[in-house]
Amino acid sequence: MSSRLRNRHVWFGLLIGALGLVYIASMSKSGLAELPHVLAALTVLMPLTMFGVVLRSPWPAAAALIILVFINITLS
Repeated sequence: MSSRLRNRHVWFGLLIGALGLVYIASMSKSGLAELPHVLAALTVLMPLTMFGVVLRSPWPAAAALIILVFINITLS
């Protein structure tokens, strides 16, 4: 098994990424975010989460989640 798969920080970063996907889905279901906003949020979330996996750090995914919260605040 790869050491990357055994690293807790990688799994924590992926968990934060999954939380971001739930957050994007809730923004979409509530009608607050239209398609361009959802695509912008995914454009931020996916690369930063994968960058965190490569770095073996949860911080890029956490930064993506903060940016998603900022996108949601600007939509309100």
